[in-house]
Amino acid sequence: MYEMSLTAPKRHFKQLDNATVWKQQKLGDIAEFNPKTTVPSEFEYVDLASVTGITMLSHRSEKKESAPASAQRLARQGDIFYQVVRPYQKNNYLYNLPYNNYVFSTGYAQLRPSVDSYFLFSLLQNDRFVKLVVDRCTGSCYPTINPNVLGNIEVRVPVDINLQIKIGQLFKALDELITVQQRKLEKILLLKKAYLCEMFPTNEKNKPKRRFCGFTDVWRQRILQDVILSEHKGTAQAGMVGTKSVYLDASYLNGGPISYVDAAIDVECDDILVLWDGSAAGTVYQGLTGALGSTLKAYKPKESGKFLYQFLKCNQQMIFNSYRIPNIPHVVKTFAMEFNVNIPSLDEQLKIGAFFQSLDSLIAFQQYKLEKLHNLKEAYLNEVFC
Repeated sequence: MYEMSLTAPKRHFKQLDNATVWKQQKLGDIAEFNPKTTVPSEFEYVDLASVTGITMLSHRSEKKESAPASAQRLARQGDIFYQVVRPYQKNNYLYNLPYNNYVFSTGYAQLRPSVDSYFLFSLLQNDRFVKLVVDRCTGSCYPTINPNVLGNIEVRVPVDINLQIKIGQLFKALDELITVQQRKLEKILLLKKAYLCEMFPTNEKNKPKRRFCGFTDVWRQRILQDVILSEHKGTAQAGMVGTKSVYLDASYLNGGPISYVDAAIDVECDDILVLWDGSAAGTVYQGLTGALGSTLKAYKPKESGKFLYQFLKCNQQMIFNSYRIPNIPHVVKTFAMEFNVNIPSLDEQLKIGAFFQSLDSLIAFQQYKLEKLHNLKEAYLNEVFC
């Protein structure tokens, strides 16, 4: 049972009666599960890898005679496809395309709602509902919920269809805002990727495709060791809990919570950091001050650290592919003596570094806005449903 301590949601719509009755019903009573359909001879197939979040990222053309056996769920507008394998990922899709030839995998439960589709779709994303689903899953590696079990979960639904529609419209508007913001972020990320390719020459060339006006000099090829003043491996440990310095470990560098240690500050903002050990060994960071963790190495640049950081980020995949020992991932000891760096004049370095720093600031701002929208949606999911 969908057991809640409240009989009404925390958040109401002013234009509707706050006393609207919410009725407890089984999911199978407000949606038809896996309706019987006939798969067409040719169709667009949507498997479990095709949907991320609430977005369909891909689909592929299939013929019935050669299609996977799991291609069985023929979509109709308004249908909800709920991921029954690892449902905690919340990769679910509300089908609203004007086509009758999309077939989904049996890795999804197909729900055809008798209530407002977007209301139900949003309810299924509520963390409280997801917990109810996860608690009923079987299997450890790939937790799965049986559609019959899913259909027996009880949820609260407002009797007034107008309230269902209002709630559905609210979350549809939020999802559209999130989609627009995600696309903005993706465009800027693609723009940066294009600029990185054009403003840094490849190893066999000594001039980039795109340059700032007034710069024509040939770039010089050096090894990393020649363009740094020093390098050192971190010595700070998580056990040195204190208040003296920010602890620069892999978790914090990848967006984790900040923590402090009683260790000396040995990294400045212009220094380049490289994750030395672990599955993501070779990842490059910059712009931080604190005590360096023992799984990272810091490089102090001779000239523009911002330029050097962007050059290394431009070649991030090369570092992963060519400068790591794969079995127990860590960066090769001779990295600084082997890795080639193309260097222009200091003035051009500063121009390039400042340009990409402004792009990174814009990316960070767009990421912040996206995160705020996601947090707003999560808050409403917890407050609008009871």
